[in-house]
Amino acid sequence: MDQKHRESIALFKYGLIAPVLNGNTKSQMKYFREIALKKYDVPYQGEKTFKAETFKSWLKKYRKNGIEGLMPKIRKDKGQSRKIDDHLVDNIKNVLSTYPNISASAAYKILVSEGKIRTDGIQEQTLRKFIKNNNLKEKALKTPRKKYEKEHINELWIADAMHGPYINAGDDDKKKKKVFLIAAIDDHS
Repeated sequence: MDQKHRESIALFKYGLIAPVLNGNTKSQMKYFREIALKKYDVPYQGEKTFKAETFKSWLKKYRKNGIEGLMPKIRKDKGQSRKIDDHLVDNIKNVLSTYPNISASAAYKILVSEGKIRTDGIQEQTLRKFIKNNNLKEKALKTPRKKYEKEHINELWIADAMHGPYINAGDDDKKKKKVFLIAAIDDHS
């Protein structure tokens, strides 16, 4: 959240508590209860409702710190994962270096099966977001991945067969035979 967003939200809050600050209301809590019944379009946050106690806390913050007190606080741990510690980061990097083409979902399953992650502690989405935000996964592979590709000839042969059409067998048009296509291909060739 940049400074402009923070200022917009602070001015929105100030606009709601301003009548109390200016002395335009007889009863502060009565005014807060009345405005708590409405919905508000908060800048950058959408439509929200607030309790009277929320307005009271905004007033207290404004009186103590001015407009700065109404600005949303910037998180100190912004950009850092609260659930993934340094030891787990090492384990994640180890799995991703061992299996460079692995998906985040498959990495999660490996870490769970090895006991590095508990399913009730870290969710798969958390790991996926962490990998993406920290650029731990290669964006594109240099050579396309081919599951059955072998380096030398005669290491792997692939065969397949299919039913073909019926053809005339000989001079007699009444006698037809079914054709089969059978192919055997060396993977390296």
